[in-house]
Amino acid sequence: MNEIEKVDKNFDLSRRRGEDVELEYYDIPHPTFDLYGVFYDKEYGGFLRVPMDVAKSVSPGIEILTKQTSGGRIRFSTDSSVVEIQVNTGSTSLPPHMTLTMKGGFILLEERPRDKKYISILPPPSVEGQKEYTAKTKIDGPKKMRNFILYFPLYGPVRSLKIGLEKDARVEHGKKYKDVAPIVYYGSSITQGGCASRPDNCYQGWIEKWNNVDYINRGFSGNGKGEDEMVDYLISLPCSLFVSDFNHSTIPLEDLRERHPRLYRRYREAHPDTPILILSKTNLWEGNDNAEREKIIRGTYEMAKANGDKNVYFISGHDMFKGRDKMSLCIDCDHPNDHGFYLMAKKIYKKMIEIDEKFK
Repeated sequence: MNEIEKVDKNFDLSRRRGEDVELEYYDIPHPTFDLYGVFYDKEYGGFLRVPMDVAKSVSPGIEILTKQTSGGRIRFSTDSSVVEIQVNTGSTSLPPHMTLTMKGGFILLEERPRDKKYISILPPPSVEGQKEYTAKTKIDGPKKMRNFILYFPLYGPVRSLKIGLEKDARVEHGKKYKDVAPIVYYGSSITQGGCASRPDNCYQGWIEKWNNVDYINRGFSGNGKGEDEMVDYLISLPCSLFVSDFNHSTIPLEDLRERHPRLYRRYREAHPDTPILILSKTNLWEGNDNAEREKIIRGTYEMAKANGDKNVYFISGHDMFKGRDKMSLCIDCDHPNDHGFYLMAKKIYKKMIEIDEKFK
């Protein structure tokens, strides 16, 4: 127990564990637990976002980042009085401006008819070098079937996952997403979710909670560079809306000038009817080349419109955050905090509804 937990019991998560009951464990993936945003690779022995052969063909960075489970979710329903997870994360390193929960923890929400109710964080222990952990939470209220959604970590690998439920509890498939193909997001660290405090507070998580549309997060921290091999992969994904958030990376301007419009052209050629939403770099930090990057990205949009594309849209990062307090919306002069992601989500969600009511 940490010192703060000794003097303030409200910080002691063990009070959420409930009574010890006999549990039955389900290895994920499992036919009854619907998995989204990630898949399990037997050869690698863990969950991935991009097939390993594709990741290796793109870059060493993508080979590492495909193992980080941003956008992973599990939906299921049960009348169990507790939910437990047993996790092997495979990694314990933590940058100082990230939380343990966003790096290696899970979030459990109950999906109710009109909203999603927070149940508990299921965090890893704050013990250096410990890769395996167990976390459990009780489910308050009368015993009945409830729909749950479990969010994977944003910046950590998950080598194995078991879900423990009360023995003899009913277990069924969870709530379904709308009959709409997933929204695909491509970009860098902000797209991946850095630095939300917990997995469901990235901007895609907010939007998914509002519109019940599945999504695929292909944000790769520092490595959203628009390589041809990556574009080939993005083109292969089922998609109802492609969000091109590609520009935050440490990619030279000359490469951005070449690759940004090329990504658009190749995607449009492969998907002539899919709406494309282009985002430019946020204005949290006014870097030396922000104006030039904005010009390049806006230029892709203007080129597309001039060529007659009526299904391409644009949100300027210069309009994302406004006011004298905008620097309070980030954690490190670049990456948004939870409030920053919430404001991003509101602006992007509004544009999505303008594009098509099915995203509402």
